[in-house]
Amino acid sequence: MTANEQRLALGLGLVLIGGIAFIGLTKLKSWKSRVDTHAMEMESRRAEADELLSQQDFWNQRSTWLIEKQPLYTKAGEASTSILNLVDELAAKNGVKITQKQLTEASERVGLTSANVTLEVRGEMKPVLTWLYELQQPGNFIGIPAMTVTPNEEDTAEVIVNMNVQKWFRLPPS
Repeated sequence: MTANEQRLALGLGLVLIGGIAFIGLTKLKSWKSRVDTHAMEMESRRAEADELLSQQDFWNQRSTWLIEKQPLYTKAGEASTSILNLVDELAAKNGVKITQKQLTEASERVGLTSANVTLEVRGEMKPVLTWLYELQQPGNFIGIPAMTVTPNEEDTAEVIVNMNVQKWFRLPPS
């Protein structure tokens, strides 16, 4: 081999070694990035799990309260009567007029079912807000997933509230 051929072979060898090193370092960097991302995800999950474990007593107390206080679902008729009686009682107490009531199909979630009613309510703003506040107390297990409030064009002192009201019941153990 001549000196030029040796230099050419050495240069080619250095280019090959450099290329292989570059490809290897690129793969190593990519692998390190995946490992770091996975490690950060695991650290985040660990922190979340530790936070949830630190709140365990709070959630156990809440679960116990729900089991003691949330009404048990027995019959659809009783559930519907329960929500209608509560709505009427609180409306009479606060001087709010319920102009339309319509029972709607029950909603279901894991371990829960609801009695639903669609209402149109009329009254002055303050009594209506007081009625809504009393209606949604935690012990009533009432949810309002949809509601619109509009001014009454005929009587400007009043508002008209159209809403869907749900009362949630615990399903009996199977």
